[in-house]
Amino acid sequence: MTFQELLDKFNGFVKKKGFVSKEPIGLISRAFPNEFNVSAGHDYALEIFKAPKPIEFPISYSLIDTCFRRIDMEYVGYSNRHLSLFNIALFACSAIKEKMGSCINELISIYTEFLWEILGFPKEKLMFTVFDGGQVLDFYLKREKSLFESLIKSGVPNTNILPLKGRRNFFLAQNTECSGPTCEIYFDRGEKAGNSRFIEIGSINFYKYLFNNKDKNLDPSVNQIFVCGIGIERTLMILQNKSTIFDIDIIAPLVDILNKNFTLFESIIFSNSIKRIIDGIRSAVFILSEGIKPDSSSRGRILRKIIKDIKNQMKYLHLLTLDPLKDIEREVIEIYSDFYPKLKQNRVNLDKILNFKGI
Repeated sequence: MTFQELLDKFNGFVKKKGFVSKEPIGLISRAFPNEFNVSAGHDYALEIFKAPKPIEFPISYSLIDTCFRRIDMEYVGYSNRHLSLFNIALFACSAIKEKMGSCINELISIYTEFLWEILGFPKEKLMFTVFDGGQVLDFYLKREKSLFESLIKSGVPNTNILPLKGRRNFFLAQNTECSGPTCEIYFDRGEKAGNSRFIEIGSINFYKYLFNNKDKNLDPSVNQIFVCGIGIERTLMILQNKSTIFDIDIIAPLVDILNKNFTLFESIIFSNSIKRIIDGIRSAVFILSEGIKPDSSSRGRILRKIIKDIKNQMKYLHLLTLDPLKDIEREVIEIYSDFYPKLKQNRVNLDKILNFKGI
């Protein structure tokens, strides 16, 4: 299954299920004013979650969004599954807390149908971790029974549900004030995969509590949201049976361009640096299309860090010309511009940025 085929399957599936398609938020999100969009659809969720009055009817929506996580930059090249810029497909339902039970049952049923029947993942290969209660701040919270019971009801084998105590399956987003239990979905690649056996491909987030920054309280929210999502690139890694995320159909061509400058031996030995350059160029091209400049602003500093790493890896590999990087930039725009139109509309030549002396 290719990148485009996965997008088409997801969009066709959620349309058939009656979800309202939302426009992607993109990298610039109101929910994350000092960085880039780290989690898909947050702007829409917060609008409902923080509404002053209870919503009258449940609201169901879906979208595919582009995200960037600065924290993941350090893992790129050393992990077989990490990218700093990636895409998430999700669908969600919001309702007042008294009606969330039926929403949760329905969404988990839809989610498992998508994973098993549309994507074809074997039931026995998917592992679900769930919040089993524990200490969060000064509160001891009980197991999220509704999530556990809905997974069982939808057909997830009991042996494939892993209850975890403590904060491991509870998100506490102090910057956005929304918090709640989570469920992470892992694909089991088998014992031969060693440390890369379990790959997280998706998650379920239950926006249930409002975190009060002032008094550090967790208060049940009047309007709650249940979100089911998959990571597009990691899902493709499994569907295409690739050993690393850099081998999938939308990233491998970028690696091939850079590898032409090295012998086979060099491309294997220095694959970490090659992957870091590829990841950096992908990220920079997207960020530049949003009008961000490598300045002293919070987002500008992130861009500067990306560019600095590209230049450092180039020096390490003794890449003396920007020509292969220009080719990679053109390929990124060619691959993604239909999905992210700003890449062509607001194109900024990467070589000008890389030649900037202030970095």
